[in-house]
Amino acid sequence: MKKITLLFPLFCVVIIFSSCTKTKYELHTNGTIKSETHYRFGKETGTTTYYHFWYPTKTMEIEMKRGKRNGQFITRYFDGNVEVMSTYKNDLQEGKETRYYKSGQRSMEVFFTHGLKNGPITTWYSNGVVRESGAFVNDLFDGEWEYYNDLGLIIGEGSFSKGTGKRTSYDRQGRLQMETNYVNNLKEGIETHYLPLGEIEKTYLFKEDRIIEINGVPVDSL
Repeated sequence: MKKITLLFPLFCVVIIFSSCTKTKYELHTNGTIKSETHYRFGKETGTTTYYHFWYPTKTMEIEMKRGKRNGQFITRYFDGNVEVMSTYKNDLQEGKETRYYKSGQRSMEVFFTHGLKNGPITTWYSNGVVRESGAFVNDLFDGEWEYYNDLGLIIGEGSFSKGTGKRTSYDRQGRLQMETNYVNNLKEGIETHYLPLGEIEKTYLFKEDRIIEINGVPVDSL
């Protein structure tokens, strides 16, 4: 009789726990599963999964905890290959984000803290050659940046301090091609374009990434 008495409360706990956990399914218009979401005590908890309309492929997986993104976040191409892989903590992106081409080759790696880009960034062409490398501080360009063509030859350099600085571009022969000024990651001030022999070809005046003058003439009057 004692054994029955001891087991009864445990049995009740299992029933209560199960009743607080459920799974919700959504369907595409063609009847296939669109999403699968798990809830516990009314909040998303576990892996929320989205599926492709036509293919039996997971297009997105998000680890949730108490209604917030916590853990791995993955998006996939229609064939199942990973497109983006990142991590969240309390609904903010944290740690490394890696992006891929359909081929599986990396296209970008960048780091986050508390939802902002902080730390090094590298991007690649589809042939595996580095496209650009630099760093961020709180989403702003920072430090020395380098830009390359698909053959691995340098075609640009940048020097920034918290989003403010200058980017210089070169043609394939290494000749100065363009100089651009930035403030808060936006083009600001004069951008100068050069001809192969070094003469100024054209100038643009930018205000918060918007062209307001071309060769000293306001764009509204052109």
